[in-house]
Formats: sequence, C-alpha cells, structure tokens
Amino acid sequence: MNSPIEEIKSKLSLVDLVGAYVRLQKMGSRFKAPCPFHNEKTPSFMVDEERQIWHCFGCNKGGDAFAFLMEIEGIDFREALKVLADRTGVELPKYSRTQDSGVKNRSFEILELATKFYEKQLWDGAGKKASLPYLRDRGLSDEYIGNFRLGFAPDGWRNVLDFLVGRGYAAEEIEKTGLTIRKEEGNTYYDRFRSRIMFPIMDILGRVIGYSARIAPGGDESQAKYINTPETGLYHKSHVLYGIQRAKQPMKQSDFALMVEGNMDVIAAHQAGIGNTVAVSGTALTGEQLSMIKRYTENLKLFFDMDGAGQIAARRSTEIALEKGFTVSIVSILQGKDAADIAKEDPELLRTAVTASVPAPQYFLEKALVAHDKHLPEGKRKIAHEYLNLIRFVSHDIDRAFWIRKLSEALDVEEITLLSVLNKVVGEQSSSSPQSGVFSEKNTSETRSAQSFEKRSDFLRRQVCGVMMLEASVWERLATDTPEALTSFLTQDPLFQILCEKGKQVNFIFDALLTMLSESHLQQEITRLYFEGGKILEGTRFADDEEKKVYIGRIADQYLSELAKELRKEEMIRLERAMKEAQERGDKIESQRLRAQFSALLTS
Repeated sequence: MNSPIEEIKSKLSLVDLVGAYVRLQKMGSRFKAPCPFHNEKTPSFMVDEERQIWHCFGCNKGGDAFAFLMEIEGIDFREALKVLADRTGVELPKYSRTQDSGVKNRSFEILELATKFYEKQLWDGAGKKASLPYLRDRGLSDEYIGNFRLGFAPDGWRNVLDFLVGRGYAAEEIEKTGLTIRKEEGNTYYDRFRSRIMFPIMDILGRVIGYSARIAPGGDESQAKYINTPETGLYHKSHVLYGIQRAKQPMKQSDFALMVEGNMDVIAAHQAGIGNTVAVSGTALTGEQLSMIKRYTENLKLFFDMDGAGQIAARRSTEIALEKGFTVSIVSILQGKDAADIAKEDPELLRTAVTASVPAPQYFLEKALVAHDKHLPEGKRKIAHEYLNLIRFVSHDIDRAFWIRKLSEALDVEEITLLSVLNKVVGEQSSSSPQSGVFSEKNTSETRSAQSFEKRSDFLRRQVCGVMMLEASVWERLATDTPEALTSFLTQDPLFQILCEKGKQVNFIFDALLTMLSESHLQQEITRLYFEGGKILEGTRFADDEEKKVYIGRIADQYLSELAKELRKEEMIRLERAMKEAQERGDKIESQRLRAQFSALLTS
C-alpha cells in the first residue's frame, strides 16, 4: 500500500503546482523559468515533468513538490504535506505535532477565531451601527467587505481576550499572536485593538497572520489612525502584502501587479475588476515583498498619492523594483484622488488610468523637466542628476541605454556626456552605499561554488553520477560492475556510494530514491546531478526507449573512458612533481622508484 506521500506525488502535477507561482516555458521534455528564489536574468530554474522534480542551477536549490512548497511558502514539511493532501484529496493519518508546529498551528487557530469574532461584531454587533455604514459609504459592497473578511473590534479591554480564553486558549499564547498586550506590572493582559475596523492580513495561502486596524467612526481621534499587528512568529511586516491571497492568480494572468497605498484602495480596486492589486502593510516596499510578486510577474504598476509623501514613496519603490529587475510604470490621476475614491465615483476611470500607466523613468523625467528649466545649464545639471540617480537602478543594459537616449534628446546633450555623469553618480553612490556596483557585470551564476576550482576528474565523476540516474539499467551496471581501474576513485565520493547502495534498495528507480532520502541537502544535490546529466538528452530524439537506453549507456561509457584518461594524466603530473622534489632533496633511490612508475604508466 502506498504511503500518503507517494499517493500525493502520483496525483499531483508538479508543473501545475510550480506554474501557479512562476511562468514556465516548455523546453523539450522539460520546463524552464526565472528562479523564484533568487534574482537572475537568464532562466536557470528547471522542472522535469516526468520525474516530478525541480532544480535551479543558479542558487542550487531543488527537490520535489514538497521541497518547492516549503521553500516558496516558508512552511515546514507537515504544513506542506497538509496543503498538498488537501489539493489532491489524499486523507492523512493523524500525526503527533512537534512543539514548534503545534505552537504555530495554535496561533493560526487563534487568529482565525478572532477574525470570526470581529466579523460577527461588524455585521451583527457593535460595528453594525457606525462602522458598517462607513465602509458602505466609502463605496465597498457587502460582497467585498465579506470577501476580505473585514470586522470590528468593539471598545473595551477584554473582548477578544475573554472570547478566546473561553474557547480554551491561554492568555500567554493569545499574546504571542499580537492580539493582546501584557501589562508591565502583574500578569494581566488587555486587547490591543479597541474600537477599530479590522482588516485581516493573510499569507499567500489565505491564512490570517495579523491585522491592520483603522480607528472607527466616532472613535478617539487622538489615537493613531491605523495600527498594525507587531512582529510575531507569523507576522513579519516586511514579508507580507495585503491582498496577496486573492491577487496572486490575477497577477499571473494579467502579467502585472498594481501596488497601491492602503487597504481600502486594495479592496476598492478588486471591486472595480482590478484583482491583481496589493498594498504593503505598515512599511515601505521591501525586497522580500518584491520577490513574492516576482513569482507571478515582473511588471509592476505603482498608484500612490500625488502629494509629496506619496511621490517620495513612489520614487523609492521604483528604485528598489528596478534594481530587482522589474519593469515599473506609474499610474497617475490629475485630480489627485486615491484608488478607493476613484473606484467609488467612476470605476471605469480607475481601470482606464491603470491601463494608461506611464513607464516610471519617463514619468520621473517629465516631473524633472517641469521642476527645472532645461534651457539653463544649472537646470540641465539638476535634471540629469535627479534622473540618472534613478536610471542607475535599471538592471538591464538595453533599457538603461534607451532611457539615457531619452534624456539626451530632452536636454539636447550628447549621450557620451550623460554616460560620464552617470559613472560619476554611480561612483558617488558606491562610496557611501552598500548598493554599489549596480552596473558591474555579474557571473551567470549568482553564487560561485567551490566546484569552480575542482579537478576535471571530479567533474567527470559528477557527470557519471548524473548520467547513470537517467536509466535504471545503466545505473545498475555501474553500481554492480564498476571498471576495476576506476573503482577506488569513484567510491571515494559519498554521493556515488549512496547511488550504488541506496540504488540497489530501490531497484534503481530515481523517484523512489528521492523519497527514501530524508536529508534535504542530499535530495538537492542528487536532483542537481540528475538535471546536469539530463542535458545530454536535450534536442535528441529517439525512436523508442531501447534506443534511448543504448544512447545513455554509450554516453556513460564515454565519461568513464575520459575519466580513466584524466586520472592517468593527473597521476603522471603527480609523479613528475614527486620526482622533482626527490631530485631537489638528493634522494636518488626515491627518484629512481618514481621514474620507474612513470615509465610503466607511459607504456600502459
């Protein structure tokens, strides 16, 4: 009888799972995409549909469906198992929880119950009188108020605390979710959110992890208009986006994300039919948030307030997004209203404005041209300095050259002069900022491994490992009948030993080997070797499986032959060095012995 893990894998399409997060492109029998786990220009992330495995040659991460979900969602194995079991309809046996996962699950349960409590208070409790009408007056429909699970925290010090304690949760664990505050003196607690409209913040799976809370109509206006959940075990403000749980698929389908400033703007935009809208929560846009968006699209539209603070935020967000490789554009409305107000008055105007967004470099160039007189030398300098300080973040050379040409045309200044100014700007920034080297050429691989300095024999041994896993019969032959001259060298490698020993236990079936290995680093390394070995099949067509089997066997034998020659070459180099050292020491006996070995090797 299959285990739940094997049953899930048999029912799950890894291509569909990964394709929900990144745009996969068919390449022969495999799929490729830019890696969702690190920034790269050339796609090095590969998915093998037949084997149900993935690997990135840039950051060296890889594995099966469970490894992918754990990495991209930041969840543990038990959570990934539950998500994929629910997805495939596989029933799981009851597992005992670890302490950490138990605490985490309790926190999710507490926040889910609290959200239901707040929802009830909005629709049928204290929030029904003023807060619900306020939301409707802002243009939100009951449907979207419900979709985003808005609620109301009534006035009082122990409303949600008493509710949750009554459901069997301890005051100490409730505090860890950010719902309550512990008094400095004594062991007593009180509600953090009081007389506020509650906007639940959810993770990408739709689980409540925190709240953004707005002062309710008639509330104490001396208090902060919005307060958010503090940093907790679940909520990290730099890693969350309001609305992401509903926006992720529309982002992928439309191939762009709309970033707005407020929670109300997000809901209003979704209600207006722009479902790919998100907002940050209590922080400026961060690299972590952009990495989350980049799983679905590399195109970002910013719709921030037209006031000074909003434009500063738009500029900084543009810089960090350009540096992350995004194509950025700006949505602007002459009336200066926010998305929620426009969506209420004229949803079509909002949709039109988003469609008519302007590339961010063009938008900020036009603003600089308005702010300074381009006909005066001083004005030209200010425009160039402001604009080039933005363009330095553009990560693509062709894009950067295009926008420098636009600046050249606008100022009537030669491009070579502007390039000189740009180099000066970059130099100034590099001396004072850790973001120096924005324009330096990077290696195609983000991380240089020690393998860059390995001997060719080590490289060939890895190739043998990769190729042998492509075909069970070849794998079995090399595991049980390794050429005697190579046995010692091959078996020095722990991975080769694992492939031989574990391979026998799983009948040389690759998928079964991955399932057997519990160490994630071994799974990743073996997956990487498998993908490297599989490159020999790219662009090659076979009449049948037998032809493919013969081809793989022939390639494996070629690698073994090359390895034997390389080992012989390395041994000759070693003997030459040893003879030289013996001669320098004046050790004639040792020198003669080594020379005899060298001669024997030459004639063998």
